[in-house]
Amino acid sequence: MSGAAASGFKRFLNSPTGPKTVHFWAPVLKWSLVLAGINDTFRPVEKVSGTQSLSLLATGVVWTRWSFVITPKNYLLASVNFFLALTAGYQLARVTNYRLKEGDSASQVIDYILNGKKDTPAQAVEAAKDTVTSA
Repeated sequence: MSGAAASGFKRFLNSPTGPKTVHFWAPVLKWSLVLAGINDTFRPVEKVSGTQSLSLLATGVVWTRWSFVITPKNYLLASVNFFLALTAGYQLARVTNYRLKEGDSASQVIDYILNGKKDTPAQAVEAAKDTVTSA
């Protein structure tokens, strides 16, 4: 390794956001959430949780901003949270488009995202029967 490269690597290794700190490893491990979000794009849209996507979007947006406010600035944390917000936003768009195509109004779509799927009365009775018989 040349002297300049070795010096640059040593600076990275010992930096406040380098691999000797949690400021490095927490964002590295958080990339698994981004990968899971990308993997969810292959799932049927009716199986995607609007509530989960909304919470991941909020987390991504808040922590992206926070990454630039804290000292030391953590660009790795900002990047993972930015992509987390993008993947969650994409999933929310998928859910919204699906529900609108199914004939839901905008308020029904919002209710669906916030509260999840509501059972019909027949489904609620069936679920109650299953609970009683399994006990």
